[in-house]
Amino acid sequence: MFFEMELLKVYLLVLVRVSGLIVAAPVLGSRSFPSRAKIGLAAFTAALITASLPAQDGNLPDSALTLAVMSLGELAIGLVMGMVMQMVFAAVQVAGQVIDMLSGFAMMNVFNPALETQVPIFGFFLYIMAALYLMVCNGHHLMIRGLVSTFDRIPLGGFTMRPALLWQAGVWGRVMFIDGLTIAAPVAASLLVAYVTMGLLGRVVPQIQLFVVGFPVTIALGLLTVAFIMGVYLSILDGMFVRMFRNVEMVVQGMT
Repeated sequence: MFFEMELLKVYLLVLVRVSGLIVAAPVLGSRSFPSRAKIGLAAFTAALITASLPAQDGNLPDSALTLAVMSLGELAIGLVMGMVMQMVFAAVQVAGQVIDMLSGFAMMNVFNPALETQVPIFGFFLYIMAALYLMVCNGHHLMIRGLVSTFDRIPLGGFTMRPALLWQAGVWGRVMFIDGLTIAAPVAASLLVAYVTMGLLGRVVPQIQLFVVGFPVTIALGLLTVAFIMGVYLSILDGMFVRMFRNVEMVVQGMT
């Protein structure tokens, strides 16, 4: 009976850490992913991890309050890892916002079931492409594998947060905006040329109704440019995903 209670406490703590990642991580934490599937995935993954963990050096505390505090630390580990991964998709949203604002699509939005919010059209398209590319690259498997590796370095109840991580989070936020502008740069450059050209035509031929001609031109140019740079976009995503997992590794070291 004592052994079963200790095993149950280990399983619950592991379940909390796994649940934190699944709730906050991209794709896995999507609101379009059924809640029952999330619960089943978290429970099954926690069971596999618990079976592979070595025997605990010391018994876990019996106090409910102490276990609750330990659970908060376990939850924080999963949430922090998931939030670091979400920065890549936040950069994609920034790029979509910039492209929509310049191309004229910002006047209309679509519903993103993954975020349950109204998002611009290009932002939604780039988000879907990034999510599909992550799954094609087995990124969702790497997320779970990265979480499993944390149990070797952060034992149950061993959560700590170093102040240097707060500064590093600010640096990653800056890089997020830079990545978003990098993705949107080709479209922004082509639309800038289009706006300058239409401005010159407006001065040379005042009879042209720029408001009537401008919107179809900018929308068509935006669509064509996005289609042409899709290969470049996937290459940028590849580098962003590599950096994402490197940042997760840095976070794990900072919580060790």
